[in-house]
Amino acid sequence: MPNSPVHIAFGLEAVNDDPPPSTLPLAQAPWQLWTRPHRRLAPGPTKAETAAEHIRTKNQALVALTVTVDTPHRDSGLGLPLYLLAPAASVVATLGLEPTDGICGFSLSDAAGEALICRQWHGHLVHGGNYEPLLPAIAGADLFIRPDLFTRVCETIGPSRCRTGISVRHTPATRDGAPDSGN
Repeated sequence: MPNSPVHIAFGLEAVNDDPPPSTLPLAQAPWQLWTRPHRRLAPGPTKAETAAEHIRTKNQALVALTVTVDTPHRDSGLGLPLYLLAPAASVVATLGLEPTDGICGFSLSDAAGEALICRQWHGHLVHGGNYEPLLPAIAGADLFIRPDLFTRVCETIGPSRCRTGISVRHTPATRDGAPDSGN
């Protein structure tokens, strides 16, 4: 049923214990990390050494869910997805990544070339039986990181603090298609 979504989130986290249950394995960050140098955008550590120390000692998700709606001075043009994935600002600073020159998309690079890419995807569109636009039956995003940088991030975190987090949530719909209130 189109109005009965299942939300699945999977991410890498730096934590001392198991990730908290019932939480998303995601942080928050500005979506403009893909288009502007992190030093001009992100609050928090911007130098590689400070950011690496932050990753090494603080509990945090290393993947960020960015929300693109209600962004002041939104200069995105057409087609910006509602949600984007991005590396946390501390990861961008630790690895020294910058938006890839000449790429109009979601790509960060370092001196060795493309380092991290976000891919947005969706499946076929479904009509919900109303007058609203069609919705994708399945939609998502994933991040690709160069293997040498993934190893570097894991070594920075430390083997005992590197955890994967997963969250699966289902919102059942009632017969009329509205989400179930749980009553």
